[in-house]
Amino acid sequence: MKIDLELLRLGIRDSLEFHFDNQGKDEYLKELGGKYRENLRVDVQVEKPGRFYLAWGQVSTVLELQCSRCLERFSYSINAGFHFNLVESQRQEEFTPDEDVIVFDHDEVEIQPFIEQVVFTEIPFAPVCMVDCKGLCPQCGTNQNLSECHCQQEITDPRWEKLKELKFGKEVK
Repeated sequence: MKIDLELLRLGIRDSLEFHFDNQGKDEYLKELGGKYRENLRVDVQVEKPGRFYLAWGQVSTVLELQCSRCLERFSYSINAGFHFNLVESQRQEEFTPDEDVIVFDHDEVEIQPFIEQVVFTEIPFAPVCMVDCKGLCPQCGTNQNLSECHCQQEITDPRWEKLKELKFGKEVK
């Protein structure tokens, strides 16, 4: 996903629009057990209001993720807005490290790593296939969304076991 800034740099155009439909790189999602189901669809608009370039747009795609409760695979749609600054390398000291800045040396700038970072930040910490996912039985491992198991679900916390020994009814004087 390369954008060419030559027309803006020369002052021929006030703004430029770019549209991409590129395949995402699954390597960024591998540790999450995810992958791209659809291409990255990106619309970007770029202007040069002064000494740097301002870019904003929208990214959308569909990912395949693994549910953190039931471990089933499911589709997760991403539709996110973004903005960033494009700065020539000799001016990069004008920006702080916490700002979204892409530094470049030539008129063509590769933005795909930034776009994939936007997608990555849209993935929930613990993705679930549905809001009311019941997950797996902790004893037998049955997916409780598909069938009910007959395990006894007595939930006890060993830290409270000593309290069962307390006798109630008589007040101590």
